[in-house]
Amino acid sequence: MRNLLRISLTLTTILALVHPAFATEMSYGEMAAAIRSADYPCDHVLGLKATGDNSWHVQCNSGTYQVTRDANGQFSVVKTD
Repeated sequence: MRNLLRISLTLTTILALVHPAFATEMSYGEMAAAIRSADYPCDHVLGLKATGDNSWHVQCNSGTYQVTRDANGQFSVVKTD
């Protein structure tokens, strides 16, 4: 489990560096990885809605989250349900 978390965090960091800091389009896989890197379970993203620049409302198989990304590409995840 720790290896999976490390891989997820590494992939999230790489994806954040590859994408421009203020891109608003995110794939379901990128969102799931960001949520998992914040220590929340998320196997599948069921829905994704942009709520502003670098802010998304994400419906995951394990719950609903608000995901934001700062100018440095760091994600913040808050469980909303």
